[in-house]
Amino acid sequence: MPTDNSRPDRFVLIETIRKASTALGLKAPVIGTLDALLSCLPPKRNHDFVFASNATLAFKRNGISDRTIRRHIAQLAEAGLLTRSDSPNRKRFTKNDMSTGKVLRFGFDLTPLFESFEDICAMADTCTKQASHIAYLRTKLRCAIVLSQNLGVSGADVENAQRALRRKLTASTLQSLLDTLITVEEHKATEASGITLETNKMTVTDGQNDRHHHSSKKELLDSDIADKAKPRHSRSQPVTIGALVDACEEAATYLQHPPERASDVISHARSLAPMMGIDSTTYRAAENRLGELETAITIWGILQLHKKIRQIGAYFRAITLGERSASFDPWAMINRLIRQKALKIC
Repeated sequence: MPTDNSRPDRFVLIETIRKASTALGLKAPVIGTLDALLSCLPPKRNHDFVFASNATLAFKRNGISDRTIRRHIAQLAEAGLLTRSDSPNRKRFTKNDMSTGKVLRFGFDLTPLFESFEDICAMADTCTKQASHIAYLRTKLRCAIVLSQNLGVSGADVENAQRALRRKLTASTLQSLLDTLITVEEHKATEASGITLETNKMTVTDGQNDRHHHSSKKELLDSDIADKAKPRHSRSQPVTIGALVDACEEAATYLQHPPERASDVISHARSLAPMMGIDSTTYRAAENRLGELETAITIWGILQLHKKIRQIGAYFRAITLGERSASFDPWAMINRLIRQKALKIC
């Protein structure tokens, strides 16, 4: 009978299957047994049957047990890479009928492996791309952890990400962890947009130039909270409630009633925070550090800028609790929004 030597090389087959192992559900030891089976096929042949005994296969596999060989064969059959053809006495052999030319073969038929080679190549390509994507996300997550630490951001999210990197993770899990941290791209984007964590170039004049536009409305700096209306490091003047509402239209859309005093502004910010992905523990820590009113207007301002901020929760933690929080001025953020609104009107 004519032989078919167009089949892929054994080493090419095994390398392709190794790359597709995730999709095929095969581990390295099982692929090693498949390699042993392939090594039993003669280069020139008219069939893809392996007649080697379990003892021979175990020898080629450095002495693994007969039970392990049987388990590996079953997994390869389940993966659709071979079929078994058992003789009545469980021996593996060939029986020819010289009068008719027909043949009976009993052993492991690797025909399915060769017939599905193109499909396996496609699986290998997909798995290679997935592995590359996961490796990229793992590196990106490591960078995000270091960046968060350099910015002084700490907490459960950073610790969870560090612990998670010790395990094998899917792309979706890695992306979910990344979404809780500040990425290098996000940090660069905030710098480019003028709301960088490292520099706040908003000055006292921002507030002084705009206060007269809303002098008819109630001052945000009420006498009952005068002791905490302006943070010690603030470089800008507090603004009126009217100016805050006009500048932070996004937050204002969620108001049920117009705010009349600072306590209304604070209460509204506390209701917005969970919607923005800011947990209560982080919010209370920010209030302890910045003050209730300053934390509240920070929420109003961030919501107005949300289109420029990829992860609001991570950004809020960075500017309120990180090492760079000393350079962050909530009033300057609002003053800048007021100025931008005034320029649009003009």
